[in-house]
Amino acid sequence: MRNIKLTIQYDGALFSGFELQPHKKTVRGEIEKALSKLFKTPIKIISASRTDSGVHALGLVVGFKLAHPIPTRKIVAALNSCLPEGVRAIEAQEKRQKFHARYDTKGKEYEYLIYNGQILPPFARNFVWQVKPKLDLASMKKAAKFLVGKHDFSSFCAARSDDKDRVRTLYKISLSKHKIRVWDGNQVEVISCKVAGNGFLYKMV
Repeated sequence: MRNIKLTIQYDGALFSGFELQPHKKTVRGEIEKALSKLFKTPIKIISASRTDSGVHALGLVVGFKLAHPIPTRKIVAALNSCLPEGVRAIEAQEKRQKFHARYDTKGKEYEYLIYNGQILPPFARNFVWQVKPKLDLASMKKAAKFLVGKHDFSSFCAARSDDKDRVRTLYKISLSKHKIRVWDGNQVEVISCKVAGNGFLYKMV
């Protein structure tokens, strides 16, 4: 069996999260359905991380076992022909047998785009979080410094978490203002909050 590493992107607004859910369209469900159809055998994937409904991904890694002789370089195009438009394979690599998409992950990064204003531009609605009260970016940067490092993040974890060890390491939290282009040259100013760490608890970020 070959061990395949697949890097994917998806528009989270089109799915009820990544993980399988009964009677709902999920990212994992669509990938496994496409792989199983393409290679004519049931295929299950292992992911480096899971995202909630509405959360997008630019470089999520998943892994799966494959007995088919298809050249690795052809997997991306073949798989994308079976996937819905909201999710795409970006790169495929054949890895050593010990490779594990979750346990070999070196780090993860989330980025939140905050629109700080009273009227949310409709074309940005699926990519930003609206906060109406005026935010103090300098104070936010000062507060973020206290969270960087190795800490017990139990107080940031949702009640339904099954994590036993709640110690995580945050490598960085960066905050900045910049403009994103939404349509026909129109730009929207957002606050970008990037959080990178070795892993995150349920609902932690």
